[in-house]
Amino acid sequence: MVSSRATRVYWSVVAALLLGGCGDEAWTPSMVNDGGVSSIVGPPDAAADAPDGDDAGADAADAADATRRDADDAADTSDVTDVVDVDDASDLGTVALPDVGMTDDAGADPIDVPAVPDVGFDAGSPVDVGVDVPVDRGVVVDVGFDVPVDRGSVVDVGFDVPVDRGSIVDVPVDRGSVVDVPVDRGVDVGFDVGFDVGFDVGFDVGFDVPVDRGSAVDTGVDVPVDRGSVVDSGPTGLPPADPVAYTGTFAARTGRFTANLTVQGERRSIVLVVPTNAGSSPPLLLLFHGTNGDGAVVMTESNAQALANSAGVIVAAPSSRWRPSGDFDHATEETYWETAPNADVNNNQDVMLARAIMVEAQRAYGVDPRRIYAMGHSNGAFFAEFIAVLLRDRIAAYSENSGGLVRCARTSGCTFQGAGATCAALRSQSSYCTCAGPELPAAVPSTGRMPPGFLTHGTRDPLVSVFYTCTLADLMTARGHTQVTQLFNGEGHAIPPSWAQLVWPFFANRRLGDP
Repeated sequence: MVSSRATRVYWSVVAALLLGGCGDEAWTPSMVNDGGVSSIVGPPDAAADAPDGDDAGADAADAADATRRDADDAADTSDVTDVVDVDDASDLGTVALPDVGMTDDAGADPIDVPAVPDVGFDAGSPVDVGVDVPVDRGVVVDVGFDVPVDRGSVVDVGFDVPVDRGSIVDVPVDRGSVVDVPVDRGVDVGFDVGFDVGFDVGFDVGFDVPVDRGSAVDTGVDVPVDRGSVVDSGPTGLPPADPVAYTGTFAARTGRFTANLTVQGERRSIVLVVPTNAGSSPPLLLLFHGTNGDGAVVMTESNAQALANSAGVIVAAPSSRWRPSGDFDHATEETYWETAPNADVNNNQDVMLARAIMVEAQRAYGVDPRRIYAMGHSNGAFFAEFIAVLLRDRIAAYSENSGGLVRCARTSGCTFQGAGATCAALRSQSSYCTCAGPELPAAVPSTGRMPPGFLTHGTRDPLVSVFYTCTLADLMTARGHTQVTQLFNGEGHAIPPSWAQLVWPFFANRRLGDP
């Protein structure tokens, strides 16, 4: 409802105009319907005439009345937020908005914005809010209306809001509704309802449209973030930020090159391939060499550089450290990856290096954290499996070649070699091992997630028995994890030709969170 004071002022002005005229020509208000919303068309401009004595007296009275009206209007704010209820969207065309009282251009009297109807819309109805209120930069406008929208309705707010640094735009809707609120920094506010207010207003624009979980809201606002701010984009399936400590960076370049990261005080070398077709959110492939190898050798032997260039994959092949003593896989000191018994992800330097590579690759190249894969040969196979278990919330899938799951006291505890294309064919052969001790380098989880595995092995491997890969395959299947095993009948302890291309189809469509 429009306030009673505004009503009295309105009819006083109309009466005066009807009785006394305006200039030399009398006029009557007329209604114009624009888009289904009625508005008032005011009088045409009248030519000024010279005042006579009576006019002078009238001018003085008008000035006094204007002063009183200014005081009244300054105290009256109800006109901005008054709402005319309309029961049906179809009645919108019959709603007449009250006239707008205003002073001349030089006056300081604020303008009473007419009431805007409160319109309920059924599901699926398009809503065109529409008031055209051009506002100078920095002015705050309060449109003062609520638009209740049923599930599935489309709300086209259709205005450009000047947003200064630090401003907040809150435009919520019910689940399933679509809100399009394009916002341009520094553009005047503009609504269309059949009349043009066309002046600077000093009140607040106040949409408050609540958004339920799952709603799609496109505000179109670029939000400046100060250094140190925390931004949660919230995409589903992303792992939490990793606080791993390291120093060093990956260069912003393409091609094959060597980078260095320092972890726990030790400088570590990583061979990188960053293809020119990596795109804005590429996958990352971690590639681990065998005992006494290095990143450059396994990069070449696996043909991973060709895969990187053909599939747009970033490949990182780090080098292991010299270890002063042996483990389940080594009788003495050698260069190899540290696995069991050190499963502390915050104190195993090789695991921390893998974490640092993932974090730095995301920072430097925008790597998709849902598409990080690990693969390794021999001792690198054990390490790829090791981090797949320990970092299963970050590794999407893994592959091992000539590794597996050791259940003997040491890798050398089983020397079985066989013939056949499947593990089932090997189990029936003589000298198939029966070791059933602890699962090394890490136990296959009996509950929760383990990344899917692509397992390969030569059946005549003299250094790491194919028995270990079959043991890993059997336990992954028994505990509900996804695995594919490919055996190379008669082959020994070697990387398969074009190994990276062989494995990539298994990785390509898998993302973090897949079973």
